[in-house]
Amino acid sequence: MMKKYVLLLLGIVCALHATHAENDTLGVSPFSGKPRFLEENLHTTIEATNAFPTFSPERFSTVSLGESEGKKRRPTITRFIVPTLCLAYGTAARFNEGPVRRFDKHIAEQVNKHIDRHYGIDNSLLIMPAAVAWGLDFVPGVKARHNFRDRTMILATSYTIMFALVYTTKDLTSVERPRQWGEYNSFPSGHTAIAFTGAHILYREYRDHSPWIGIGGYAVAAAVGALRVVNNAHWISDVITGAGVGILSAEAAYLMLPVWHRLLGINTDGRQFALAPQLGRGSAGFGVVYVF
Repeated sequence: MMKKYVLLLLGIVCALHATHAENDTLGVSPFSGKPRFLEENLHTTIEATNAFPTFSPERFSTVSLGESEGKKRRPTITRFIVPTLCLAYGTAARFNEGPVRRFDKHIAEQVNKHIDRHYGIDNSLLIMPAAVAWGLDFVPGVKARHNFRDRTMILATSYTIMFALVYTTKDLTSVERPRQWGEYNSFPSGHTAIAFTGAHILYREYRDHSPWIGIGGYAVAAAVGALRVVNNAHWISDVITGAGVGILSAEAAYLMLPVWHRLLGINTDGRQFALAPQLGRGSAGFGVVYVF
């Protein structure tokens, strides 16, 4: 029985070998079943003429530049580590009379003891990072990650989330400010949250151009937080929590941007800009059309 199977297998191998040899003799490709000289002539004809352009996957890709960048920089858990730690610090100060709360009181005592001057510049600095993030792209040679439309949507979404979180938390916790003026809306610091929201967006938008732009925004936001403590308007835990709320709100806005695109039917392939001359009797000018 075994001999029959061996002889059958040898017969199949010999038949395949004979077929392959016959194809070689006739110039037939074993893969396509066509004579090789026809395939060679066909390839030569296509290469000799420019009737068929070279295939490029990029030409047929439906993914825009912004989407490809988004895939490279997909949100990860690491982006939420810093704001989570800030929120945890503030929570520890509010609900536990431990070392964090004692540190709050110690800093407030030192401020009352050594500083008797109020600095109002924090009311002006808090919006600076957001203003720079919004408009720096118009400076020649500076390119933001997102266009003007998307930056506007990111800023609007982030500040909506931030204000909702800040004022809801203020009402729920009712923490008295260290200056003891009868104000029970200390936690968290709204000024610091506003500043860090703009600073984080500034960093996310321009870090490819220069990381120092974002670092400068963080420095301004930190200065706002420090001035809130120096002015005896907030505990230091209020400021740290405000920074966490700001960063968290900015990250949430970036996550929601594709959602807004789908809901509003926005085409993310690019912007349309048209500039047309206008001539009239005794007047001349240009008409500008910008499609978001």
